[in-house]
Amino acid sequence: MFEHDQTEQRIPKRDDSGQGPQGIAPNLDARTVVGVFDDRDHAQAAAHDLQTAGFRSEDISLVMQQQGTVPERGAGETKADEGTVVGASVGAVLGGIAGLAMLVIPGIGPLLAAGPIAAALGALTGGALGGLIGSFTGLGIPTEHAKRYDAAVRAGSIVIAVRAEDRSAEERASRILDQHGVREAASYAQAL
Repeated sequence: MFEHDQTEQRIPKRDDSGQGPQGIAPNLDARTVVGVFDDRDHAQAAAHDLQTAGFRSEDISLVMQQQGTVPERGAGETKADEGTVVGASVGAVLGGIAGLAMLVIPGIGPLLAAGPIAAALGALTGGALGGLIGSFTGLGIPTEHAKRYDAAVRAGSIVIAVRAEDRSAEERASRILDQHGVREAASYAQAL
């Protein structure tokens, strides 16, 4: 079931022009829609349909535990921001999502991540503890919910987060997640 989470938005100080930092006004309508899947096939279909529906691959994050035998790599050894692809089966699951990388996070183990969350995790030197929770909170997800998503990934679930520009895009994204058997879905105000 899709739920709307009302999170507090901090508005950055504006300059004399009335615009946000660097002259760009923040999009106060933007949301992050998050879904938790228990099945890779359903997660793959949802990610594909999000792209087909017009969501940019750069706005779709996905994170899950790596299954099988892939050589471990530390976060400092990845190139998440360059779109490194690891393994054909991984490409099939996450095909087309930007920044696919394999990361090793202490306490969690090997993860596959794509999109903005992969870049955030890859930027962590040594995959610092709490990195996954911090990466979720960087998407505008409150800490208590980020901890729940961290626990879901640890338990073997797949978490997809997509940036929606407005309420209409938020509703489209939530419908797509629902159509593909999402176990849990929520929406959060974007971090400013």
